[in-house]
Amino acid sequence: MVQLVDNLLERVFPRIRRRPHLAYPLAIAIFVIAVCLRLALSRWLQGNFPFLTFSLAILLSSLVAGTGPAIVVAAGAILFSWYYYLPDIGWTLDITTIVPLTIFTILASFIIAIVHLLNRKVEGLMNERARSEALLQDSALGELHLEQLNVELRHRLKNTFAVIAGLVSQSARYSPDVRTFAQSLSGRLSAMGNAMDLVATRSFVGASLKELIEETLKPLVPPGDRRIEMEGPDTIIPGEVASALALTLHELGTNAIKYGAWSEEGGAVGVKWMLSKLDDDELSFQLDWDERGGPRVDAPERRGLGTTLIDNGFPSAQVEREFHETGVRCRIVAVLKQPTTRRTRGRGASTI
Repeated sequence: MVQLVDNLLERVFPRIRRRPHLAYPLAIAIFVIAVCLRLALSRWLQGNFPFLTFSLAILLSSLVAGTGPAIVVAAGAILFSWYYYLPDIGWTLDITTIVPLTIFTILASFIIAIVHLLNRKVEGLMNERARSEALLQDSALGELHLEQLNVELRHRLKNTFAVIAGLVSQSARYSPDVRTFAQSLSGRLSAMGNAMDLVATRSFVGASLKELIEETLKPLVPPGDRRIEMEGPDTIIPGEVASALALTLHELGTNAIKYGAWSEEGGAVGVKWMLSKLDDDELSFQLDWDERGGPRVDAPERRGLGTTLIDNGFPSAQVEREFHETGVRCRIVAVLKQPTTRRTRGRGASTI
């Protein structure tokens, strides 16, 4: 019984009060019932309690339908009681009519005002409880999300240190001197750092493909107009793919500076990529690297670390390179798995 009353006061009645198209008809129905009861009990209430059923109707309509509908019920009760149950003098006013009507009006006003304050207090307490519950839920979800981020961060750091160790070892192996080693390693680590930064800004969900390509190539583009053209759609790619793609693009750009289109003033590079959906969580990815306006480029006589990173650095990708008189053309084709997403209370919180 207590639970039923709480449910009516906290949920049902506030919803009715917020809908005038329900509140006013309900108040009128309450008034009609009060009139019928008053007529049925007229033998017993005629002299002693002429406004009893109307007082109850005003109380009930204030509680259920709200202040506006209760005022309508009170006005109707005053008019009905004035005509039928006060001294039989029609619609004229005298002291025998004014006094009971005034008393009833004051009583009805007190009932409406008190119930109005009660309704506001109940709704205020409900809103406060809802805010407290939301804060508790956000706190719990925040702790869960933080723990997931910590797990993901540990995983990322472990993989990153493994990749860095491999880059250091291989760069030292293929570098003829310390200066060359430092330059090549610095550029590769910078490309990885940009990729990791883009992944971290999205709570380790992944990186924006368009931002990754732009941020990786921007430090490499020589000064001048129209040295690079980039075109393609955007999506979110996983962190491991972002690091591998950043290294691949860095090697292509470095080779273009040393031997290809960017080694001459008029040379330019076009980078275009396409995406097509395979299923709900997989995309077909194709990137074309096209150099033009540079010197004739021949296939390398030996495979260095840069060549290895271009051909094999992108996981599960097919890489095709062609060497033309104006520069290198490279096509990378791969299948990308899109990160899965979880949502928490209207805010996007995601993980791979």
